[in-house]
Amino acid sequence: MSAAPPYTPLPNQQPSTTDTKYALQDPEAAQPMIAESRSRRRPHQQQGFRLIFGVICGVLFAGMFLGSGESSDKHIKNVPHPLVSRQWRESLDKCRKLNTRPGPPVGFESRTESDRFKKGTPPLLIRNATIWTGNDNGNEVVNGDILIEKGLIKSVGEAFTERNIKLLKEKGTKVIDAHGGWVTPGIFDMHSHIALDSAPGLSGASDVNSVAKPILPYLRSLDGWNTHDLAFKRSLSGGVTTALVLPGSANNIGGQAFVLKLALGAKTVEERVLDLPFHIPSPHSSPQGPDDPPRWRHVKMACGENIRRVYKQTRMDLAWNFRSSFEEARKVKVRQDQWCEKAAEVHARGEFLDESFPEDLEWEALVDVLRGKVRVNTHCYESTDFSAFIRHSNEFGFPIAAFHHAHEAWIVPELLHSANWIDDKPAVAIFATNARYKREAWRGTEYAPRILSENNITVIMKSDHPVLDSRFLLFEAQQAHHFGLPVNLALASVTSSSATTAGFGHRLGFVRKNYDADVVLWDSHPLALGATPLQVVIDGIPQLEAPFIAKPLSTEKEAPPIASVPRDPLTLRDDDDSLLPFIEEQTAKKESLIEEVWFQNVSEVFVKRRPVKGGKKGRWGIDSLIPEDEDGPFEVHVRDGEILCVSQSCSAPAESSLVSTKSRIIDLKGGSLLPPLLGFGPALGLVEIIAEQSTKDASVYDPLLSGELSATQQLWGPTVAVRAVDGLEFGGKHLRISYEAGVTKAVTAPLGDGMFRGVSVAFRTDAANVLEPGAVIKEVVALHVTVGHFKLSQRASISTQIAELRRLLLGTASGEVGNSTEPDYFALAGKGEIPFVINAWKADTIATIILLKREIQKTSTKPLKWIIHGGQEAHLVAADLAEADISVILSPPRAFPESWDERRATPGPPLAKRNAPAALQHAGVVFGLGVPEEWQARTLLWEAAWAQRDSNGEVSRKEAVAWLSSNLETILDLPTPLNTEFVAHECDPFEFGSRPVAASTEKRKIELFQ
Repeated sequence: MSAAPPYTPLPNQQPSTTDTKYALQDPEAAQPMIAESRSRRRPHQQQGFRLIFGVICGVLFAGMFLGSGESSDKHIKNVPHPLVSRQWRESLDKCRKLNTRPGPPVGFESRTESDRFKKGTPPLLIRNATIWTGNDNGNEVVNGDILIEKGLIKSVGEAFTERNIKLLKEKGTKVIDAHGGWVTPGIFDMHSHIALDSAPGLSGASDVNSVAKPILPYLRSLDGWNTHDLAFKRSLSGGVTTALVLPGSANNIGGQAFVLKLALGAKTVEERVLDLPFHIPSPHSSPQGPDDPPRWRHVKMACGENIRRVYKQTRMDLAWNFRSSFEEARKVKVRQDQWCEKAAEVHARGEFLDESFPEDLEWEALVDVLRGKVRVNTHCYESTDFSAFIRHSNEFGFPIAAFHHAHEAWIVPELLHSANWIDDKPAVAIFATNARYKREAWRGTEYAPRILSENNITVIMKSDHPVLDSRFLLFEAQQAHHFGLPVNLALASVTSSSATTAGFGHRLGFVRKNYDADVVLWDSHPLALGATPLQVVIDGIPQLEAPFIAKPLSTEKEAPPIASVPRDPLTLRDDDDSLLPFIEEQTAKKESLIEEVWFQNVSEVFVKRRPVKGGKKGRWGIDSLIPEDEDGPFEVHVRDGEILCVSQSCSAPAESSLVSTKSRIIDLKGGSLLPPLLGFGPALGLVEIIAEQSTKDASVYDPLLSGELSATQQLWGPTVAVRAVDGLEFGGKHLRISYEAGVTKAVTAPLGDGMFRGVSVAFRTDAANVLEPGAVIKEVVALHVTVGHFKLSQRASISTQIAELRRLLLGTASGEVGNSTEPDYFALAGKGEIPFVINAWKADTIATIILLKREIQKTSTKPLKWIIHGGQEAHLVAADLAEADISVILSPPRAFPESWDERRATPGPPLAKRNAPAALQHAGVVFGLGVPEEWQARTLLWEAAWAQRDSNGEVSRKEAVAWLSSNLETILDLPTPLNTEFVAHECDPFEFGSRPVAASTEKRKIELFQ
């Protein structure tokens, strides 16, 4: 088997524009015999004549034409039948372009009008902008104006005079004054399932994966696009203008991918798709010129766990799936090469072949893969899978455009250099912090973008929409920068790097003359937390009509700083020796405990205050220990867990004079002391790898639905609830990462997919095990249930769920459960003895829960403590929730219409006046913030800071901190120490570049994270 067949250009070389091997003479100008005597009219002018003439000749003279001119080869003819003349000419043209490198059409760089230009669109001038162009490896920033006309960028950086602007306006040009704000190219999402895995998630529109068989190169993602996807408008509002829409990863080869634009108003697939390959007919696609190269194609392939799970195969099977399919494609390729060699020889003699150019619709896409004409995007996580796929690449001679997910690429960057490639080594398209959700993602690290870039690997941040909402793809680039990716590469990772890797660097990803007019005007530096578009332009058309402004414009020229790096980051360990790291961590923790600290250069000190007497729910709050009228910076002296001094000077000794190893002086660089954060929502302490059964607690059975349970179990389930405290596991990665992010406490409920969940527990995330004193803060926190249809197809009706809750809360369940003395937690919740947490999303369901509470409250002498968890549509009944004294734990904080129950989730600015947290606060609802997944706990403070920043001044920093601390402790009736608890943050914790560097402990010591 040849690794590089004779007529395939080597992947690392630039193929010629045409293949001269098969193009000895132009097929149009040198037709054999009959073609030589034709007039010089164009082919389309002769089409009707040729058809009529051919039919007549075919009927009257078929025997003569087809029988008298045969050579020794029965497939070689001297005179072509007119009906096959066109086919012969097209076949010769296919040979001529067989190995032509894809690229833009001839003269594309000098075009004067975009192929996507909508007639009647007026020109647009963006004035006074700070423009990140993407040029000079992402280092170029120019100040000036951008002129847009006919869907193209006409000039960049030129400062138009007032006189010129007046003339432009008279000609109908629209003008946007950026007032010094940042403009970037539109965001290009390199890995999206938008329109395939559409919102809201409904079975009738879930077309992201076929499970027909592992090898499906003939499937095409655009054949499944849902043009009604609610995500189009939302993602667009986050600055995403273009997306590569890939099939899912259930297959070794899932199918062909296509690029779409997210412009509003597009009703059809054809209006959205960009640069459709020429072999796919479309009324909206410009035709291929005679000298134009083909367009790049894209295919999705996948390694690893997903295919193993779907098809019950091993990695050895997966390798054979790949190799056998590439071999089938190679056979077709060889037949094509041989046919073209023969056709060139025959054509040179003025003869023709009456056999067709060999093609196979099942394998044609893979044939183009072997010819280097397809951008191969491969879902691969682990080094072992990189190795296998690179072996396939080298064996069959095809290039790789990018590895996606690639959680272990940072461990073996040199391996990626050994792969076949097109313009550059394979890029990696990765998440910033999303990891550890399955075994092959276990070794993912937030430092991967920095490490890969240092090893000359192109870094692309992607959404995998809707895994992550692509509206916030920029957040991935911001986090990558926070953890060390340079500014230029962070911005390029969602613009120029992704566009170039996908083969669109000639028209997208840069702010350049004659590029597509896809640009975004931001309200702050694009790498600042919460940066929000003021306007998004696609093909020269502003997409946001009367956008809501989230905050005052910031023209800050510098990006936020890169955060300092801990001495031994947990996620940079790539071994699986769980015992040794645990022992090392416990030893290091003991050594890092100190008794006394002077924090210097402090800008903010927030502590929890006691509830106001007679206040609603005895609600805790947040106080500042720094007077508003005093200017900093400040010093804070802490000893034995107590804050002793907050002043401009706390008489800190000289660092050289410190004798005790238990004392330190720490420079917070303008940072803050905040209360510890409380993680709520994810299964912290119950889950390590959610996809591996042996690494997590099992889900609670649902007696309401399961026919597998006995009558006794069905009665036992609701009344004798499962307790999360009994399944706690300490010392895991998720817990340690959360702790070092300032999340020192967690409340976790039992896992479950049904209505009944069980009783949650509160615990410290830094504890060694459940036996450690103070590890468990409260064994029984709240009773948890779920009401709704969210993601589940077999849940009982809403009315059945409410009826069951009414029966249980009123204590009307009948029967005995042995001689158990276990508390009836439903009865306790129905009497106001413990909080009752109801996972619900839909406004109508929440309204019914409000009515149910009123009914149950009549039977209780104590106020009921009811909490809505999830609450994506809670803003629609916020005033009613406040009146009913029902709290909310909003999760996730940034809304997305993932399900039908969430389809009215408020998007916030720029599409709505308020985000969900601001809407709840405005209505007077007592609420906190949670996150759904374990890896997200580390981002909690960013979530609160983001929501506060986008509140247009309606929310203070203290209130945002309360959402993650005192509010949750009030809602859940948790014990709340006063200023004996804190976490010290280096730099501003409400912006990127900050990191916790110390925290108070249960033993009134201080643990350093340095």
